[in-house]
Amino acid sequence: MRKKIVSIIVGTAMAVSMLAGCGSKEEAPTTAQTEAKADEGEAGGASGEASQEGGYEFKDTITLICPVKAGGDTDRNARVLAQYMQKYAGVNVVVKNVDGGATVMGMQECLDAKPDGTTLVVNGTDLFVPYMQGSSQINIDSFKTVAIPVIDNTTVLAVNKNSGWNTLEDLLKASQAEPNSIEYGGKIGASNQICGIAMNKEWDANLKFVDVGNNAAKLTALLGEQTDVINISYALATDYFTTGEFIPLCLLGAEKNELLADVPMASDYGLKDVDFSKFFWVGTGPEVPDETVEALADVVKKATEDPEFISSMESYYLTVDFMAGKEAQEFANQMYETGLLPYKDAFLQQQ
Repeated sequence: MRKKIVSIIVGTAMAVSMLAGCGSKEEAPTTAQTEAKADEGEAGGASGEASQEGGYEFKDTITLICPVKAGGDTDRNARVLAQYMQKYAGVNVVVKNVDGGATVMGMQECLDAKPDGTTLVVNGTDLFVPYMQGSSQINIDSFKTVAIPVIDNTTVLAVNKNSGWNTLEDLLKASQAEPNSIEYGGKIGASNQICGIAMNKEWDANLKFVDVGNNAAKLTALLGEQTDVINISYALATDYFTTGEFIPLCLLGAEKNELLADVPMASDYGLKDVDFSKFFWVGTGPEVPDETVEALADVVKKATEDPEFISSMESYYLTVDFMAGKEAQEFANQMYETGLLPYKDAFLQQQ
């Protein structure tokens, strides 16, 4: 997926260059374990393993603001990243959950913080949603992007085993026979609502969106057969997929995830792939000095090169793919423009 988006960015950059030359974003099963690891690292203090190796020296605790409640994949990823950033920053790195306003409250707290590089915010595709709604002027360009360390190509469309649907074809056949009778559970005002719109448009899915809440609530609703189908990051429902209680009908991405080789793509059924893969983004305030932003990016880069970090991310089926600064910002903006923006009008009509 990154290759496809990067090729678009590179092609655009080449075109601009040529013209110039012519002169014109229930708890996750593993969250408790992840929090325990992170807390253990914080309790032990910063290792100072690198201390930037005689270069830039951080002097104060670094706070990663997670703009959602504890227990989901964004929170989990933030805690793992904090653990490994601490290993290379030479200071404590802690996670602070600031839930509210569809991630706006956490992002605003980062923007309001002292511009010394000690306050960062993590987010993903959902950071664009309030901006697209018009409920907030905050978007990725409001920040200095530190890095994107991880790509999450694990979003799957899942059903309960008791549904009788074993494939995407089964689900679509049933939904087209009785339009708007099959409930797609999600969180209103989040990217998973837009995903429902995309599936209806691209697949003629005829799914009825029902607001059931966040990831934990979606899992509970599907388990209790209170909703018919959800989208969810695979690792958040691994236990249910392993026991067979949930069935992953397809991967909602632009390309195959080799760590989920058995999960089919929509294109395997002759349908257009609906891409709701996610990126995991780290940003800081716009007035933070470039030198500090670059030093933070270097710490994140070192974390992503750590074999234990890579192993941890792969255990959640995630792809470690480090991008810093402008490259990361352009990547995220391109995902917004191709994955969310085409469905803006239909999304606003549902608000």
